[in-house]
Amino acid sequence: MTKTDPVFKSLLKFSNSFSVSIPLFTFVSNSLLNLHSHLFNQVQYTCDLFKYIPTHPKIVSIAKVCSTFGSEEFYCVVIPILTWNLLSYELNRAIVLLLCANLFVGNSCKNIFCLPRPPLKYRFDAVEKNMSERKLHVDALGFGWPSTHSSNAVSLPFAVLRTVYGALWQSCCSVPMFWVYFLAFLYATAVPFSRLVLGVHSAADVQAGMLYGVLHLRLWVVFQLEIGEFMDRATPGFIILAGLALCAVHPRVRPQNYTMEESVCIVAYTMGFLLGKLVGDEHGVTALAGDDAILPHYVLRVIIGFCVVLPLKAAIKELTKVMRTAQGGEGGGKNIDTYNFGFGDFVSRMLQYLLGFGVGTTFFAPFVFKALGI
Repeated sequence: MTKTDPVFKSLLKFSNSFSVSIPLFTFVSNSLLNLHSHLFNQVQYTCDLFKYIPTHPKIVSIAKVCSTFGSEEFYCVVIPILTWNLLSYELNRAIVLLLCANLFVGNSCKNIFCLPRPPLKYRFDAVEKNMSERKLHVDALGFGWPSTHSSNAVSLPFAVLRTVYGALWQSCCSVPMFWVYFLAFLYATAVPFSRLVLGVHSAADVQAGMLYGVLHLRLWVVFQLEIGEFMDRATPGFIILAGLALCAVHPRVRPQNYTMEESVCIVAYTMGFLLGKLVGDEHGVTALAGDDAILPHYVLRVIIGFCVVLPLKAAIKELTKVMRTAQGGEGGGKNIDTYNFGFGDFVSRMLQYLLGFGVGTTFFAPFVFKALGI
């Protein structure tokens, strides 16, 4: 992509909309424009590195698997399993808050700087689907800088290790601990590299995602006790108002892309996760994994838990069907020409992820576990 391409012109036009007559705001908008220009050049420069990326079919297949393990959907599946069986609520809460921070900040930066993803010829999913240049902008799921897959892959596993072992790294460790750290480092490198192999992010996108993932991790390590104490005192009203405020201040672009919708989903999930625990405490549903639990109970919790959460989300989606905007994409998917994330879509997504996933994970499913004695 060059500066004469229509997509870049539209991005530049959006960036120019920051310019206003107030001197301070003009200074800020000019600074954003200069930063946008610098970042755009870096993205374009690193796109030239794609010729060195291996493209063997087996490597691409492995990259697809690694990318799936770094997706938001993967975390939405893993977090309930960890909450119901293995990790404490406090640790799972930290994971959810980090995930929310990574996605919200990352998606906000995407919509602020509007830096495009790599050209169509580098994207294996686009080549497989024989997508047109117009379809490239449709399937881009927003902009590319920074990579939220990379930030999550760097920060989340090491946040768990920091809590479990008390340090991000220990010079002397047992053999099992060594393999745990090895898997964490492998995960933190495999997921970002998979995004390069698949061509959905440039090296600049991945580098930025990893850097701000490290920044979030560092901030969490320093302030985890204060954050934990603050969240322990948080009331339902504060949680709801804070979530709605985050959605209100999230940057938007025209034409709309899917980053706003993704941010709403993770904010709603976080709200529901926190609210469900408060409701559970009031009703005596606090112990998600008893010390005397046996392996069959762990398996039953996963099966029954998802039998509670998934149908609940599906029911809410069906009940709010009339509120959502018909997208009219190819094959029932979304299309940028008709995509509109309106107020009805916002309410539907909010209810699905707040009640279905969030409260379902920390209250409805544990309530069923308690009733069944597992």
